Amino acid sequence: MDAISEKQNLKHILYLASLFHDIGKFRQRGKMSDVLKNGIKDEYKFQISENKSGLAHQYVGAYVYSKSKLPYRDTVSAIISRHHEQLSNLNSEPDVLVKIVSLADKLSASERENYTAQPDDKIKFMRSIISSVSLNNVEKVKFYKKVSKFSEALEPVEQAAAEQISVEDVYEKLWSEFEKFISDGELESRWGKENDHDVLGRIYYLLKEYTSNIPSAFYYNEPDISLFSHSTTTAAIAVALYKQFENELFEKQNDRFVKAAEILNKKESFSRKYRENKTSQADPEDEEIFGVIKGDISGIQDFIYKTSWRNGLKKLRARSFFIAYLSEIIARYIIDKEGLYQSNILYCGGGHFYLLVPAKTIDKLEEYQKDIEEKMYKAFGLDLAVLLGGIKINIYDLIEFKVHDKLARILEEKKNKKFENVIDLEMFIPEDFSGPRCPYCGRKMLQVTRKEEEQEEAFECVFCESFAELGRKLATSEYLKIEKCPELITPPVNVYEVFKMFGYELKFSDNPDKFAFAIDKATYDQNKAMYFTKMASYVYKKAGKYYETPADLETIAQEAEGLKRWGLLRGDVDNLGRIFQTLQVSDKEKRTPISFVSTLSSELESFFSIVIERIVAERHEKCNVIYSGGDDFMILGPWSELPLLAKDITNEFRKYSKNDELSISMAIAVAPSRKFPVYKLGTLAGEYLDDKAKSYKRTCNNKELEKSAIYMFGGCVGWEEFDKVEAFKNDLESLINKNVTKNIFYILTRLIEKQERNEPTRIWRLYYYIARLEERHNAETKKEIHELFNKILVNKNMIHPKLKISIKWLHDKLRKTEERKIKEPTI
Repeated sequence: MDAISEKQNLKHILYLASLFHDIGKFRQRGKMSDVLKNGIKDEYKFQISENKSGLAHQYVGAYVYSKSKLPYRDTVSAIISRHHEQLSNLNSEPDVLVKIVSLADKLSASERENYTAQPDDKIKFMRSIISSVSLNNVEKVKFYKKVSKFSEALEPVEQAAAEQISVEDVYEKLWSEFEKFISDGELESRWGKENDHDVLGRIYYLLKEYTSNIPSAFYYNEPDISLFSHSTTTAAIAVALYKQFENELFEKQNDRFVKAAEILNKKESFSRKYRENKTSQADPEDEEIFGVIKGDISGIQDFIYKTSWRNGLKKLRARSFFIAYLSEIIARYIIDKEGLYQSNILYCGGGHFYLLVPAKTIDKLEEYQKDIEEKMYKAFGLDLAVLLGGIKINIYDLIEFKVHDKLARILEEKKNKKFENVIDLEMFIPEDFSGPRCPYCGRKMLQVTRKEEEQEEAFECVFCESFAELGRKLATSEYLKIEKCPELITPPVNVYEVFKMFGYELKFSDNPDKFAFAIDKATYDQNKAMYFTKMASYVYKKAGKYYETPADLETIAQEAEGLKRWGLLRGDVDNLGRIFQTLQVSDKEKRTPISFVSTLSSELESFFSIVIERIVAERHEKCNVIYSGGDDFMILGPWSELPLLAKDITNEFRKYSKNDELSISMAIAVAPSRKFPVYKLGTLAGEYLDDKAKSYKRTCNNKELEKSAIYMFGGCVGWEEFDKVEAFKNDLESLINKNVTKNIFYILTRLIEKQERNEPTRIWRLYYYIARLEERHNAETKKEIHELFNKILVNKNMIHPKLKISIKWLHDKLRKTEERKIKEPTI
């Protein structure tokens, strides 16, 4: 074996040992049989006796790894069994790897556990981080996550409910499923045959599915870091350390790895000093050995919505998918070039990503920026850009992990310098502008014949239409595989070739594949797929002649009550930056380890990528989830369905987060015509969200409130006001159904508009009108009119200001015919 292959093997071993170093904690919590216990004791009797540690998790983990079908079983299990040894002298390559795993383990969660303690009956559930966040420094009621698979996305429960659950039973059930998958012979048979990438991918997603909702800390009173977050960040740190010092770690002096011991022992001393809170600042000798890169796609909104009405829904979903996977592919592109792994992608969603890398990678960041800029310019001209920002950090910074603001500032400065690397090279090259050009991407269009339009001759952009084809595949295919391929160096002619520029190819299939992604989350089965795609998969379908087909905009508009229009609902989490800024392990320690941040990101991902789609599929099936992930979403559906969907999302987020300080602001935009361009309405909904809902200030119960609102039907409604607005609408509808004149809409609206202009309303006229109205109806209807009148009056001399929104809502719901002229909505 050559030196390069040997180093690659050592790196693979390090990565797998880091990922599985604490897997024994998972196994310990189930029902360990006497046969299993005796097997572990026999295998590790010398170490158990030497360390007086009993069946500690490192031996349990090493044993179950050695009995699996995972790669490098002998070497990896040996490292797992030793990762709590205090090594000073390093005599072999495995010793070096043990030392790196041990250091990375401590840096990941900054844990201070008693590793020699015996398992007891106080096995804990993981505390939900999202429920414990406080923007106002308020102590929260404690909620705990159920031991479950990530894809189940269950809401947390209070301690009393958690204590009623048989802990051993739920852990044993989860472990039994997990163990079956890591004992799959295909993991072994595919390894080493140019399929390492596939095997490592499946291993990563198995861990994500089965260890995201179980705690990493075994003896903590309140474990709040998931085993998955701790394991993957440990692996990211270990591999980054390895790559930073790869030319020094394996230099031998007198049959020992003296240089490696010197480097790692010094880093360990800093780690110990910081974890024991012996200083509030970095040691001057604590050098910057890690780097954090943030990637940000600029121009997303214009790109997603910049498409024609023809096949608009397919293109919209395809463009949303493209953005989600462009950031994923570029993140992979960088880590592949750097010899890193998927765990080094700390976060990827919403058009941006964070990578943990060796410090020396930051020195090459401008090379990556130039390379990516050139590729993006070939594909999209100036429409879409990828910005990279990076900082070097030391061990102190890693433990604190307060990097987000600094990286955001770097990228904000870079937004003014987009494409500076290609401006002289590409922009002034002569180009043939003859013939019709695409109004969306500027490419030359080709003449085509559209069969469905009676052989009509038309011009079509091959590149833009490839998004319609991608949308069709996403709607009709069952599986997606992402495979490596040679990098394409010529300008892409379709969307698929954009990914090939970065060395990846998308392949769609209807055949189950353990190393592919399931497109439909609802039918995802880990026996048949590696995981599910990170895109929204729910699509409203209508029965066709032979099979179901995705509904088009016209069909969705026809499903609306009253006014036949479709609309968009957009939303995102309020105060996300502040949420991450307030994170800390405890009031006493005030630290934010990298795995803690990762765990919160995972909790948010669970809601936005799984729960929201579940709400739509089960309760609002006529809607389409265009995208949902990270911390935001966009849903297209019949306009009349969207307010109720927004309410359901808000209520479910409250249940899921168990936190009254957290909220999602939203906005609804209704298409003024059924063929109104999706991109225009998407842009409008975004403006409503940012400029209206997120700027809505009001006073409620002597408390100043901001955000936590929805903009709809021409006005803002705080979520604390929504039920009242809906109740007004329902009460009015009840009266209309009892033959009360719709003229009441006009009378009330005129009075509210006078109030808004601070003009005299002469409220006595309303009293007179209501009295006359009551005279025309029977006792039951008269009572309802009177009750509504009392509800809508504030201090007996003003009409409730939100009534206007209720009237508009009901007016459109009751409309049976289209108005001749419909104005475009304006802000």
